[in-house]
Amino acid sequence: MYDQLEAKLHDLFWAAEGQSEELALIEEFLQRYPGTALELGCGSGRLLTPLLEKGYLLEGLDNSHDMLQLCREKTEAFEPVLHQAGIENFQTGSTYGAITIPAFTLQLIEPEKISSVLNNIYQHLHPGGGLYLSIFIPWAEITGELEEGAWYLDQEAITPEGNNARCYTSFEVRRISQILSREHRYEIVDEKNKVLEKSTSAQKLTWYWQREMALLLKHAGFTTQQVIGDFTPDLPCDDNCQVLTIIASCDPDDSDATDDPR
Repeated sequence: MYDQLEAKLHDLFWAAEGQSEELALIEEFLQRYPGTALELGCGSGRLLTPLLEKGYLLEGLDNSHDMLQLCREKTEAFEPVLHQAGIENFQTGSTYGAITIPAFTLQLIEPEKISSVLNNIYQHLHPGGGLYLSIFIPWAEITGELEEGAWYLDQEAITPEGNNARCYTSFEVRRISQILSREHRYEIVDEKNKVLEKSTSAQKLTWYWQREMALLLKHAGFTTQQVIGDFTPDLPCDDNCQVLTIIASCDPDDSDATDDPR
């Protein structure tokens, strides 16, 4: 995932949407839980880089070689520690004051592995450390606002060379099992609409309702401290929000923390 052309266009599409709404929330979170932090799914350093520039102590972890190479190039001046591993079973050999999983990365994990992932994160945190994660609920797909099985133009931006970069998406949604499967077609075309580069990828995403995620975190030993709706702290937060940001703390005395919460 996120290799070659997809990795190349990742930041371009995000930049076209403007400054990340998550950045301010993550910065506030890192101030609340000081010390060295770890970003899971750091990718090309889209969020890692501006936080390093502000002086935060951050390591990054991602399973994509191409994305990490982009991250190394962007953060070379800061010489951060970067780990290539999946978040399903990573081992860095360190513990942290805070761990972040932004940009809905946790939802790419197979549902049956979520509990073990959260338990592993718990083991990588100092006692009292903090966990930041964001998840989204795909209301447009669930409600039929977007047509299932049809290709639509999802993202578009201009490359530094002046060409047009596009991402077309098609999806299948399984509402009972809460799984969204998406296919992506990436392409770069010139002014004459000639395709210069193209690639495809697929991803399967699971969404979680607020109560579900709270229970998963509790079973892993976390205490939910705050839930933010649509990146707006003052907004009433419920399952009608498209984005849920959850901040939890690591409670070493929580008797629910087990290797197998079932």
